[in-house]
Amino acid sequence: MKPGTQAATDISAVGLGQSGHPLLGAVVLLPDSDGAVFTNRLSPSSQPWLAEHSVAGTVLVPGTALLELVVRAGDELGESVVSELVVEAPLVLPESGGVQVRVTVGERDGAGLRSVAVHSRTEDVRPDAPWTRHVTGFLGGARPLPTPVSAQWPPSGAEELPTDGFYDAQRAAGFEFGPLFQGLRRVWAAGDEVFAEVALPADAEGTADFLLHPALLDAALHAAAFLPGRSGPDAPARLPFAWDAVTIHATGATALRVRVRPSGGDDIAVELADATGAPVASIGGLTMRPADLKLLPGRETTGDMLLRTEWRPLAVTAGAQARPSAVLDLTARDAGTAVAESVATPRRARDLVARALEAIQRHLADPVPDEPLVVLTRGARRDPAMAAVWGLVRVAQSENPGQVVVVDLDDAAESRGLLAAAVASGEPQLALHAGSVSVPRLTRQVPSGTARALDPEGTVLITGGTGTLGALVARRLVVHHGVRRLLLTSRRGADAPGAPELVAELTALGATVTVAACDIGDPDEAERLVAGVPAEHPLTAVIHSAAVLDDGVVTALDPARVDTVFAPKVDGAWQLHRLTEHLDLAAFVLFSSASGTVGNAGQGNYAAANAFLDALAEYRAARGLPALSLAWGLWETASEMTGALLAGTQGHLKQEVLAMTDEEGLALFDAALRGTGRADLTAGADDGLTTTAGGSAPAVLVPIKLNPAALAEAGNPPAVLRDLVPRSRPAARQAADAAATGDSLVDRLRALAPRERFARLLDAVLAHTAATLGHSGTGALDERQAFKDLGFDSLAAVDLRNRVAAGTGLRLPATLVFDYPNPGALTEYLLGELGLGDEDAGEAAAERALDEVRRLTESLGELLTGPEDRARLAAGLRRLAAEWHASDDPRLPGSPAADAADLESASDDDILRLAEAELDLS
Repeated sequence: MKPGTQAATDISAVGLGQSGHPLLGAVVLLPDSDGAVFTNRLSPSSQPWLAEHSVAGTVLVPGTALLELVVRAGDELGESVVSELVVEAPLVLPESGGVQVRVTVGERDGAGLRSVAVHSRTEDVRPDAPWTRHVTGFLGGARPLPTPVSAQWPPSGAEELPTDGFYDAQRAAGFEFGPLFQGLRRVWAAGDEVFAEVALPADAEGTADFLLHPALLDAALHAAAFLPGRSGPDAPARLPFAWDAVTIHATGATALRVRVRPSGGDDIAVELADATGAPVASIGGLTMRPADLKLLPGRETTGDMLLRTEWRPLAVTAGAQARPSAVLDLTARDAGTAVAESVATPRRARDLVARALEAIQRHLADPVPDEPLVVLTRGARRDPAMAAVWGLVRVAQSENPGQVVVVDLDDAAESRGLLAAAVASGEPQLALHAGSVSVPRLTRQVPSGTARALDPEGTVLITGGTGTLGALVARRLVVHHGVRRLLLTSRRGADAPGAPELVAELTALGATVTVAACDIGDPDEAERLVAGVPAEHPLTAVIHSAAVLDDGVVTALDPARVDTVFAPKVDGAWQLHRLTEHLDLAAFVLFSSASGTVGNAGQGNYAAANAFLDALAEYRAARGLPALSLAWGLWETASEMTGALLAGTQGHLKQEVLAMTDEEGLALFDAALRGTGRADLTAGADDGLTTTAGGSAPAVLVPIKLNPAALAEAGNPPAVLRDLVPRSRPAARQAADAAATGDSLVDRLRALAPRERFARLLDAVLAHTAATLGHSGTGALDERQAFKDLGFDSLAAVDLRNRVAAGTGLRLPATLVFDYPNPGALTEYLLGELGLGDEDAGEAAAERALDEVRRLTESLGELLTGPEDRARLAAGLRRLAAEWHASDDPRLPGSPAADAADLESASDDDILRLAEAELDLS
């Protein structure tokens, strides 16, 4: 009896259908809908062949099996195309027991597509336990015509490649493929394409029950490792991440001819045929990501909240692009100064940031600059001073999209030759090294390795140790890491709020705690602190969490405000590095902030300081020193620091970045420590930015809790987050893009009457205003309310400007909210900029003025209930109308033009007083 069919009788008895598929099991057709839910139980015992696909000893359901689930579910409902499928989380099978699996297919939408998702949960949980979503996507769409694999087999002119040792190399990397999954037989290369033969073992059972056996398709994808640039069979194993346009043309195959070719960027296209050349399946696009899953079971603790920066190649071609004219070149090094001596001093960081700040402010002083300012740096990955400039620029980019570009440039002539093309690509942050262009993207990181144990006899120093996060980490170190001696510092030392209680708590847990007052950024005080650590309990770990905020938009910053933030964070980190680089530390951990990576609006100085810390960690790692910078996202626990950080996201990424709980943050701290150690780098290696996936122990990690759905809905996330945004359904994405463009907005407005144009555009402005303020709707807003009275500050003004610019397609000045101080005035300005303000402007203004009169008349009519009062009102209105018609001089108060203008700018109280005077109602 085949797995998935043994309970057919019981399923029928409770009204469920049977899918007849080894992985799907029962099916429930949804009432009042043409959707369905498929359910089954997966386990190594009921589907033993799944146990032949494991990573680091953990059975991992292959992505090809998840695809088979979705394809078969679609087939059940008459859908033959998987238009898109994205793997969000791996599906792990437990060593004992199994998991419940649900495949949910929605009804057809207006575009003819169905949503699909695969969820699971272990079977030993309570009934109300949450489900984990593993894949999402869409079924339906036009069925593509199959592309032939090759008219001749093997392909003419193709060179056969050796496959010996391929699976041994995969096993050495931790990927265990059993006999069923070791189907790669032969491989050929022809140009940038790869051809292969794959087959299932002759004794494989139940192959006819699948549309396309997952093990056979998995083996076909192994051929992608032989593509040019993927280093042949020794390349790190890659796992499927996103599928597009998947179609099964024939079922029951046990052997395949395979064609794999690049389809743009890192994506590949795959065509599969049988032994006669007849098409079996086609994959229009497939993204495969390098996998580092050595500690896969730990994903349940930290989920997808631990990230790292990966630099991705960007294809550009030098052409006729004009060389940028607005350039700040910071690449010149001091003559005669060795690289190791010139890198990473706080004073140099201040100087470079000041130069960049001045140039950015001067550039933004132009209301609408003709081109972006291009800031050139060199070696910013491991040069903290240069990295600080990147932090500042990232915030300037968030506040002023499209106005600033930052490029890390090496000495190669071919790199400079690509500068114009790179800037023209539209990417805001780029690295040009050795004639290649790359861009930063955050990607998920699974910790690898084990942290060096902290010696209980040694001393752990925590700067900012009496603060909220410092105290949380101190408790964690004592309870979970066996630390017994802590040195906690802050400016106020033992007099800091909560310090006595913290010491008492840690002492009760068995730790010996010293609290010291110290300005860690002061060289003398820092030196005395480190020198005072007793020799019998030497310093074995450093955690630097001291920080201070002085938030403001980039145009409002100055060197003094930069210095305020740099003093504890930058100076403190540098002093700790300088004073401990000769010590045998087990850990050197810097508490940075994601603001330096993502660019939180309003935190240019803070982002610069944190980018300095990230690069300092890279600098130490390159010298073989322990180093880890944690660029934290938001914490839920309230404190002066975390509260300010939370407020800083009010306008920027406020829905997209969520606050993590204490337990989540501390679990991420533990997970990050597991990956600490000396990175496999040398000081003489490339001092630029570009890195690729893989390698050991990233020196910089970003623990952050993102809301992928909100990122996707926002439509234009920071470039560094783009790879973390779930793909949208193609048809829906095209519709959204069309609705968001300035051209379509102009077309829609032009089709309306003048008064309707204003009302429609005003609705959009009010919606953007509500979103900036965090309101759920526009009901509490009025077009005459001044933005300053609504609580707008400079950060909110920047956010509203950016929202309106994105919605209209206009390039708008940074002073927009101050120049047009209420939603009505802003709407008038936008109509003019869209070319709709002059045409019939008088008619539109008159109509709006009449609306105001009607509104006021209705209000007065409710108050004047007697016939005498109503007669007075009618007479007053007639007299007012006669006075308006008597004069056309706009300078006279009674003229139509003047009164219309008055009504446009008047408040409710002004209108009421005017009505009382004109209608003799006072």
